[in-house]
Amino acid sequence: SLIILRLSAPDTPRTIWAPPSPTWLEHISFWDSGWYNRIDQQGYPSALAADADGHVDQNAWAFMPLLPALARVLGWTGWSFYVCAALVATAASAGAAVVMDRWLAPTVGERASLWAVALAWSSPCAAVLQMPYAESLSLLLTAAALALAGRGRFALAVPAIALAAFSRPIGLPLTMALGAWWLWEVARDRLPAARNGRLLPGSHPLDRREREGLLGLTVFSAACTLAWPMLAWLVTGRPDAYTATETAWRDGSLMPFAPWWDRSEWWVGVHLGWLLLAGILVAAIAGLSAPSLRRLGPGAWFWCTAYVVYLLAFFDPTTSVFRILLPLAPVAWALAASLSLRRRILLLTTCVVGQLFWIGWVWDLSVRVTQWVP
Repeated sequence: SLIILRLSAPDTPRTIWAPPSPTWLEHISFWDSGWYNRIDQQGYPSALAADADGHVDQNAWAFMPLLPALARVLGWTGWSFYVCAALVATAASAGAAVVMDRWLAPTVGERASLWAVALAWSSPCAAVLQMPYAESLSLLLTAAALALAGRGRFALAVPAIALAAFSRPIGLPLTMALGAWWLWEVARDRLPAARNGRLLPGSHPLDRREREGLLGLTVFSAACTLAWPMLAWLVTGRPDAYTATETAWRDGSLMPFAPWWDRSEWWVGVHLGWLLLAGILVAAIAGLSAPSLRRLGPGAWFWCTAYVVYLLAFFDPTTSVFRILLPLAPVAWALAASLSLRRRILLLTTCVVGQLFWIGWVWDLSVRVTQWVP
């Protein structure tokens, strides 16, 4: 990914962040990297600016504090924020690869797991995992929390959940995943029909102590999810400070599921929009119901399901949706476990080719007509 980035730099036009042919340091400062730098330099605003209609302007409260906080720890080096943040992101990316491999290798096998790492870390948007973005941190912490919960190490999962909630807006889907997992385990304990294992083949029922631990993690995750909006309220004096900030990148509405309907029409037109949305829903259901994904176990499957539901409910599917899909990395393990060697090679090659287009068209802003954003 780094080689592709550097090869693409000479073809990068002048942008608002850098002149043509940016250096490595200039290149990684594009897009949302600047918001994290602003947090490092200025902190979070105590008052939210708004336009004449009362819509809150885009501001730093949409970005969580963990990445700039960790980058500041490296401030003693004298390096710029972007260098420090890129080092943090790259180290977290390496950690996420190791954690996910150790988490899912017992299920799919060592060789398939290494193929899965190759697929996930070569996916079209994988370059973000080494840039001053928080994707790699959230991937590391979410995987660690789910892996520890699956092994019954609930106390160790607590700090991972807390840090994950302050890395990216990942707390809500993580709470949904843990809660759905707990409900499933309660149903398996009380309802004979739920014990046949068809939904999640190969998974073992949790005992009472483990179910209680899972419930505790769910409650704790919910509290961590609410902590950031509450902090934004306390600092700014606005109860809706966080939600108003998040929706500042669209029309200001937080109506669940509505953005996908609107964006489907934006992508392909009014008369084809509903067909696109129907196709997306069918693809999501088919993917989540795949036996290879369900065999990964309840932690991975409930996470992927909860994250997809969360995206459908609250995310505004602009072109950044490709980057936002990175937390669905367990899908790579399901694919690696179910594909032949030839198909793995084909998929890996396709992923790398996808990086060429994503970096060239999206990150570099080379296709000005389309106005893609990461």
